[in-house]
This record gives sequence, C-alpha cells and structure tokens, in this order.
Amino acid sequence: MERFKRKNIWFVVITGAVILTVFTNKIGFERLIFLLDNSNKLLVLLAVFFNLLNLIAFSVTWQFLSPARISLYKLFRFYMAGTFINNITPTIGTGGEPIKAMLLGKSTGTSKSECFASVVSQRMLNMFPFLTFGGAGIVFLILNPDVGLEKWEIAGMVFSIGIAFLAFGMIIYFYIRKDRLTNFVHSSIRFFAPFIGLVKKGFDHMAYLDAVERSIDSFHGGLKDIHKNKHGLLKATVFSFIGWIFDVAAIYAVFLALGAESYIHPGVLILAYTISMMSGWLPLFMPGGLGIVDSTMAVLFIYGGVPVDIAMLATLLYRLASYWSNTAIGGYFMWSILKA
Repeated sequence: MERFKRKNIWFVVITGAVILTVFTNKIGFERLIFLLDNSNKLLVLLAVFFNLLNLIAFSVTWQFLSPARISLYKLFRFYMAGTFINNITPTIGTGGEPIKAMLLGKSTGTSKSECFASVVSQRMLNMFPFLTFGGAGIVFLILNPDVGLEKWEIAGMVFSIGIAFLAFGMIIYFYIRKDRLTNFVHSSIRFFAPFIGLVKKGFDHMAYLDAVERSIDSFHGGLKDIHKNKHGLLKATVFSFIGWIFDVAAIYAVFLALGAESYIHPGVLILAYTISMMSGWLPLFMPGGLGIVDSTMAVLFIYGGVPVDIAMLATLLYRLASYWSNTAIGGYFMWSILKA
C-alpha cells in the first residue's frame, strides 16, 4: 500500500513537471519570466487565500450534514486528507470519499454507513451550485453575443452542461428511489458476474447481492436522517454556494494579478471553469484530472478571446493555487493522521 502511494505521488509529480514544461514552451521562457515579474504578487496570494476559504466552506457544508458533533478543524483535516487521495488516485475524484467517512467514523464512533452518507450528500449538494454557475455562464454569453465565440462553441458548452445536469438528475433519482438503486445495482452485478467469475474463482453473486442490499439499506438510513435535518441542509447549501464563489474568485484574482481582467468575460470565465472541472471526471486514469483540466481550461480561455500566453499562465497559477496547494496540504494532514 505504501509503495502504491509513493508510485501515485511520483506519477503526479512527473506529470506536473511535464505540464509545466509544455506550458512554459508554449508561453516562451522569457515571456513567462516577464509576466511573472510584472504580476501583482499580493493578488496571487489572494487567489491562494480564496482557495483556502473554498476548502473551509466545503468543510462547513460537510459539518452541517455530519451524523455526529465534531469540531470544524478536525473535519477540515479529514476533508483535506480525502482531497489528497482524490488528487493522487485516478477514480474520478472520489477515491478519497471512503477515507473521509472512515476517519469521521473512527473519530466520532458513528457507523460507517452514516458517515459515508454524509460524505456522499456533501458531494451531491456541491453539484447543485456548481451546475448553477455553469448555467449562469451560458446566460451571460447569450445576453452578450459580442464575446466572440462561434455558435458551435456555445452549443458545445450548452451540451456539456446539459449532460452534467442529466447525470445530476440521475444521481438525485437514485438518491430518492432506493428501490431503483437496488434494482440497478442488482442488474449490474448479474451482468458483470460472469466476468468477475473469470478472475475470482468461486464468486457467489447471490451472497454478494445480499451484502450489497444490506449496505444500501444502511446507507439510505443515513440519507433519511440527513434529509430530516431541513435547517442543516439549507445552511449546507448556502455554504456550498459560498465555496464555489470563492473558487471562481480565485481564478478571477489570477487574471487581476496578471493585469488581464479586460481579456476575460464573466461568462467565459465561469463556463471555462465549469467545463474544465467536469472534464477532469472523464479520464479514469488521470488523478485529479491532472493535465486534462489544465489543457481544457487554457483552450477554453483562448477560444474566449484571451491571449495564449495569458490563458496558459493564468491556468498554471490557478492550478498552483488550487490543485497543487490542496494536494500539499492534504498530504500533510494525511501524514499527520497516519503518524498519530
């Protein structure tokens, strides 16, 4: 396990170095140094600060959904440890969710199913404001046809947001209809049982179905308890919106730091952010969407009218303030938790 983590970390570091090299080559080393020298360092630090506020807001969101009383600092540590796993593991950004649930359960003595239900609920709740921002970006572009995007580009963005809303709707459907979720899981297990049997001799899919059904019952029990807490859900939703606002503000602070705010339209900024984050969910083999998010964001900024050098440096600085700083902070907390 330890060797697996090290291999993942080295993969992330090497991939990051490759991305930095490619972006630097596209910008030009002298141009990169010039832009950095003339950037507002305080605004770059402000972007890092906004990212920290984003993480705190999401931790508060989870605190309102937690099945047990726990300090915000402890929950923040668990949230960051899970974020670290998400950022080094190629699992659509969900590899750290069981870690968060396990740490919460161990600290509070609460059942794993209830803790996992709170983690999943927090992730689901975060999807709503995220997609709302994407929809707002589309409205901005429609109301401002002079942005410079072609119709097919706007259509592609609308399609991407539409697919995300569809996926979100399916998640909510399974969230509400336990019977449908159970039927879906049963059908999936029956379908994959012959293939699993090829690699796992003596695989008894019926026994596995019983175990899964018990887990679903326990999980939905935790979801019901969260659903009853209307006041907590409302507060969690508010802080989720605040968290996303801070994250978008971090990108805008980067453009301000580069003196390039005139190049970026609010609609382009929001849509580039939303779609690039969604693109990170697609490649199962890339941890944290590393490389995919970076390239998608830079390309969308460029299509939106931002000069190539500014678009690429803004992307690099934002990812430094978010992905890389989150990975470092999360790694520290994971190390401290394992050492305790």
